[in-house]
Amino acid sequence: MRFHFQRWVPYITLLVFFGAGASAFAMGGPDKKCVACHAATGALQSSPTAHKPLREGRCQWCHKAHGAANTNILHAGGGRSLCMICHKNFAPAKGELDVHRFSAKAECGACHASHDSGKKALLKKDPQELCLSCHSGIKARLELSHPHPAAADSCLACHQPHPSATEHLLISEPSELCATCHETAPLAKSHAGFTLDPASCITCHDPHGSPNKGMTRNREHAPFSENGCSNCHTSGKTGAGSLLEQPPALCQTCHDTIPGPGNIHAPVKAGECITCHTPHASNAKGLLQAPVPGLCESCHQDLAKGESLHPPFRDGACIDCHDPHNSTNPSLLKLPSKELCLSCHTEQLKGLFQHVPAVKGDCLVCHEAHAGKASPVLKQEASALCLSCHTKTVSGAIPHPPAKEGRCIICHTPHASDQPALFRASQLEICGACHKPVIEKKNLHSPVQQGKCSACHMPHGSDNAKLLKAGAETLCLSCHKSLLDGSHGPPPTEGKGACLACHDPHGSDLPKLLKKAEPDLCYGCHTQKDAFQNTHAPVAEGSCTTCHNPHSSQGPALLNTPTVTATCASCHDLADKALQTKHQGAALPNVDCAGCHEPHSSTKKALILEGTHPPFNEGCDTCHAAPGPKGGIVLNDQPPALCITCHDALKAPEGSVQHAPFKAGECFACHRPHASKNEKLLILPNSEVCMTCHEAPALPKDGWAHKPFLEKACRECHSPHYSENKSLLLRKDGALCLTCHQTIAAAVKSTHSHAPAAAGECLTCHEHHVGKFSKGLVSPPQELCITCHDVKDLQAPHKGYPVTAKQCVTCHDPHGSNNGGMLKQTAHPPVAKGACNTCHVPSSPASEKPFSLNTPTPGLCFTCHKNVAAAAQMAHPHPPVAKGQCMACHAPHASNRASLLAANPKDLCLKCHEGLRAEADRAISKHKPVMEGQCPLCHTSHGGDTKGFPRGEVYRLCLGCHKDKSGNHPYANHPTGGIINKYTGKPLTCLSCHKPHFSDKPHLLVISGCNDCHK
Repeated sequence: MRFHFQRWVPYITLLVFFGAGASAFAMGGPDKKCVACHAATGALQSSPTAHKPLREGRCQWCHKAHGAANTNILHAGGGRSLCMICHKNFAPAKGELDVHRFSAKAECGACHASHDSGKKALLKKDPQELCLSCHSGIKARLELSHPHPAAADSCLACHQPHPSATEHLLISEPSELCATCHETAPLAKSHAGFTLDPASCITCHDPHGSPNKGMTRNREHAPFSENGCSNCHTSGKTGAGSLLEQPPALCQTCHDTIPGPGNIHAPVKAGECITCHTPHASNAKGLLQAPVPGLCESCHQDLAKGESLHPPFRDGACIDCHDPHNSTNPSLLKLPSKELCLSCHTEQLKGLFQHVPAVKGDCLVCHEAHAGKASPVLKQEASALCLSCHTKTVSGAIPHPPAKEGRCIICHTPHASDQPALFRASQLEICGACHKPVIEKKNLHSPVQQGKCSACHMPHGSDNAKLLKAGAETLCLSCHKSLLDGSHGPPPTEGKGACLACHDPHGSDLPKLLKKAEPDLCYGCHTQKDAFQNTHAPVAEGSCTTCHNPHSSQGPALLNTPTVTATCASCHDLADKALQTKHQGAALPNVDCAGCHEPHSSTKKALILEGTHPPFNEGCDTCHAAPGPKGGIVLNDQPPALCITCHDALKAPEGSVQHAPFKAGECFACHRPHASKNEKLLILPNSEVCMTCHEAPALPKDGWAHKPFLEKACRECHSPHYSENKSLLLRKDGALCLTCHQTIAAAVKSTHSHAPAAAGECLTCHEHHVGKFSKGLVSPPQELCITCHDVKDLQAPHKGYPVTAKQCVTCHDPHGSNNGGMLKQTAHPPVAKGACNTCHVPSSPASEKPFSLNTPTPGLCFTCHKNVAAAAQMAHPHPPVAKGQCMACHAPHASNRASLLAANPKDLCLKCHEGLRAEADRAISKHKPVMEGQCPLCHTSHGGDTKGFPRGEVYRLCLGCHKDKSGNHPYANHPTGGIINKYTGKPLTCLSCHKPHFSDKPHLLVISGCNDCHK
C-alpha cells in the first residue's frame, strides 16, 4: 500500500505537540497545592505521554481554583471549548463539516484522556480499536471474508478524526480517495471494458468489507452478478457504453408487474427507479440506494415532527405499513387503516365497550402515523386531545383534578373496555386507587360497596363540593327520605353539614356509617350533660337514642314518642302508686314530666330542674292542700290570688297598662309553677314565650328588623306584666330608643335638632319591629320628608335649586346637628358657605339640568384638591382617583365622617375589595388593622409611586407598630431589611416572609419555612 505523507501531516503534528515537542517546554512539577490532594494525578507528571499542562505543573491552564471536594471547575465550561483554547488547529475551518459524533458534542474526552493515557495523543485506546469501539457495524464488515485492506489496517487511512470538508470525514473527495491507491485504467478490463469513475466505486463495492469476492456489496442485481452487463448496457469496449433502453421501460422488461393498480408512488409513476434502487449492488434489501429509513427520509423529511415516534417509523420499517410501489389504499398503505393498525395492536379493541374512533378505524383522529407531539404518537398532549372532542366533559366550578389536568387515561382506556364509559376497571377499583381511605373501612356505604361512585359524584366536574351531583342533603334524601317523616328534624338535616355532620358518606368502622360512637358523636354539638351529681340512666350509659330519634320525630326534641310524658312512660310506670304518692296523687299521664324534671342531669335529687319555685323547695303545702278521698291535686287558692300571696309587688298601679294574661290572672300562661330550666320559671326561653301569643311579623325580603326583635329580646323594651307606658314599654318612646342609640341621643341634644326626634316621637319616622326600608323608615326617604316639609318652600333657602326630598339626608342629619340647617358635622366648605355656584351652574327657571357642574369631575374637584390631582398622576394611583370617581368614596356635600367619607373606611374599601372578605374567611392568620378596617393606617388614600401605595417604605411602615423588630427579627435573629435577598435579587423586606392582609399559614407567613429561601 502506498504511503501518503500529506494525509498524515496533521497527525504527525499532533504527536509532535504531545510527545517529541515536550522537550521544547520548560519542565516543572504540578502545583504543590494541587498535588497535596490530587497525588495520583501528580504522579503522572513524569510520563513522556502526559498532557503538557500536567508536565509543566500548569493545572490552572485547565482548572479554576476550587475549594469543594470532588468538584472540577474548568475554564470555558470544560469540554471542547476548553480544548480549543490551545488546539485551535482542530477547530472546523470555513466549509468543513463538524460531524464526528464526539466532536459535535464537544466531548474530546470520549477519545482522549485529560492527564495521561500512556498512549500518543492521549488516546484512551489504540486508534483502530478506539474507532471500532463505536463503529460496531464497520467492525463487523471488517471481519467478513473480504475486508478492505486499508480499513483493516487503519481507519485513518481514509478518515480524519476531527472536522473535514468532505462527507463521512473522508480525508479527500471520494473521486480522489480511491484513486490514491487504485489506478482505474487497468480495471476497465475486469469491468467489461467500461470506463470507470473512481467516485462511483462505492455504488458496487463496500468500502470496508464484504462476504463477496471483489468486495461487492451483499446484494447484487441478477444481471450484474451473472456478468450479464449486456442485458442492460451496450458494449463497453468503446468506452462508456450506454443503456439499451431508458428506465422505466428497461426495468419493466423484467419487473413487468410494477406498478400495479391503485395509488402509485411518485418515483414509480415518474419512472425514476434508480431514485430508490441501485442498478448493480447494495447492502440493503431490494437493492435499495440506502437502508429504508434513510432512503425514505431523503424525500419525506417532514414526517419526524414530534417527540413520540411510531415504532415501525422509529425503526425504519416503513414498508411494514406502506407498499413501496403502489396500493389501492390511501398513502400506499398495505391494508385499510383499521386492519393495518390491528395487525399489530391486536388487543386494542378487545372489550364490550369501544371508543368510537377506534371502532370506525379512525386511528388517526387521535394518533399520528409517524411522529406525534406526545406519547404514544398522539397528535397533541392527552390533556388537550380528549377535550378536542369531549368539549363539555369538564363542567362546573369544581373540576375533578385528573379531568382538569387532562389525565383522562388514569380512569379511562382510550380504545376498549369491558366497563361502561371505557373505565379501566370497576368504579370502586378506579376511585379506590386514589381514594384508598374510602374503601378501607369495615362498613361501606351501599353505593361504594357496589362500586357505584357515580351515584353520588360527577366524574369530571360539578358546582358542588366533592364533585357531588347535588347538595349532600338532597343526595342523601333521594334514598333515605323516610328518615325525615317526622315533623321535627335536627339542625344538621336543615343546614350546613346536613347528614355529613354525623355520617361518613363512604364508610366507617362503626355501624350506620357514624363518624363517632354514641354519645361522643352527639356531644360534638350538644354540651355534655352528665357531669352533675345526678344523671339520668340513659345519659349515664351514653345511650342518647333510648329517648331520641337521631333524624326526625313527631315529638319535641326528637323524642321517640309524640310527648315527653310518653317517652318517660316507656321506662317509668306512671300507674305506680308510690310514684303517684310522690306527686301528690296527680294523674301522671296528664302531667308534663319536663315541667319539673331535667331529662339529662341535675345537681338536685330526682333530676329536679335547676330553676325551682322557692315553695317547691320548701314543701308542697305552701300552695297545695292534702289530696281528697278521690285523689287529685288541690290548691290552697286559685291563681292569681295564690301567686299574689308571695308576689305582692306585682300588684299593678291604678290606670297602668297591663299584659292581658297578667290582667286575667293566667300566671301559668307564661310561668311554670314548680320548676323550669328557663329564667323566671318561664315555660319557654327568652321571648319565645311571647311568640306563643304574639305572632312574629314576617321579615320583608331585603328589609329591616330591630336588633332586639331579631335577638328575641322583647323584655329589653317591654315590661312582661304592667307599665305606665303604652304597649307595656319600659320607658316613653323617645327615652327608650335613646338608651341604645347613643349617637342619636347626642344629635338630639345638638343646637339644631329635628323636632320629632327632640320630642321623642321616633315612631313618626321609624317602625318599631320590622320594616320594608332601610333604618326601619316607615316610607322611602324621598316620600318621608315631604310628609312634613313642602319642597317648594325649600327652594329659596337652597339658592333657587329645585331640591327633592330624596336628597335631604345627603346634606342634613335627620336627628340633629350643631350646624345651621341641621347640616352634617363635616360640610363641604362651599356648602357650609352657601356658595353652591362654586361647583354648580347657577340655577334658573329655564335650566334643563339645574344641578349641572361648572366643570366635569374630576377636574372640578382638582381645582381645589391639587394634592389629589397630583396623586392621579403618580405611578400607582388609586383606581377611583385615576378614573375620576371622587364620589365613589366621598359625599359631595356633607358627612358625619372626616374627609366627607361616604361610609366608614372598612365598608368603603370592601365595596371594591370584596375578595378580602372571602380571603379572611379562609385565612388562618389575619392582620389586626385589616380586620378593624384601618386601611388608611398602612395605605394612602389616593395613590403613590409604589404599588399598593403604602404610607412609606414597607420596612419602616411595619416597624411603626412592630417596634420590637427594629433590630433583627426575634426569630433566629433574622435581619428584616437593609440587604438584598440573594435568592430573589430584590431588597429584603417584611413582605419577603409575611403577607400584609391574610395568610393560610400562622403569623401571616407567605413561606413554609427557612428552606423556601435557604436551599
